[in-house]
Parts: sequence; structure tokens; C-alpha cells
Amino acid sequence: MSDQNPNLGKHPRGTLALVGLYGLVFVIGWLLFFLLIYLPRGAVTR
Repeated sequence: MSDQNPNLGKHPRGTLALVGLYGLVFVIGWLLFFLLIYLPRGAVTR
């Protein structure tokens, strides 16, 4: 048998960091929109 360990099933840490960063940017953008635009204008009315 070979001593090599292929590490199958593991994901690259850089991919996880990139997805986490994208999620963080999305949440911060949504919060800024909600707090700075939506709340001052108020809810949508007819």
C-alpha cells in the first residue's frame, strides 16, 4: 500500500473563506439598505 493520503472529501479553505466573505458583504449591504433607506422612508403603502 502507498503512504499517500488523497484527502478526498475535504474542501479548500480558500473556497470557504471566499464564500464567507461574500456572505458577509451581502449581510452588511442588506443591513445598510434596511437601516439607511427602508426605515427612514417607512413601509410601503398604497
